[in-house]
Amino acid sequence: MRKIFKLRRHETDVFQIIHFLEHVMKIFVMTAIVLLLSTSTYAQIYKWVDKNGKTQYTDQPPPPDAAKDEQRLNIKSAPAAGSQNKSGNLSEQREEFDKRRQQQREEDAKQQAKLEENKKKCIDAQTQLKMYADSPRLTVPDGAGGLTYVDDDLRQRKIADASKAVATYCK
Repeated sequence: MRKIFKLRRHETDVFQIIHFLEHVMKIFVMTAIVLLLSTSTYAQIYKWVDKNGKTQYTDQPPPPDAAKDEQRLNIKSAPAAGSQNKSGNLSEQREEFDKRRQQQREEDAKQQAKLEENKKKCIDAQTQLKMYADSPRLTVPDGAGGLTYVDDDLRQRKIADASKAVATYCK
């Protein structure tokens, strides 16, 4: 029984070592991938004008007889990883985004308040229109504590004003 136990213990140690090596290998591979992706690459690009006057961009040097105004361009395909400038840009971009989002929220709040105000004005205009249209004998205060009847001309003007208000606020 002791030999079996020792054998199993030995097998367990081997499996732990294999598991540890697999883990180390994964870390190594991931580190290599990150390093390869984070390096910036440079490409040698040539700019030249051909016989027809067209500007050509190639990665090969131009033919000797076709080259006019040849230029070598050093083009960096990706910025260096971990540069401070990029993180500065990200924080600036985040601040700009937050400002735009705050402005949008303020505009939405103003628009919502305007919609609420227009809704109230619409209800008031509809109420006035109904009142003037349904009441042929309408009385209004005269300012001296009494009431006077509204004549047909004033009633028609009030109906027209209320109709315009309904058309304006009840869209």
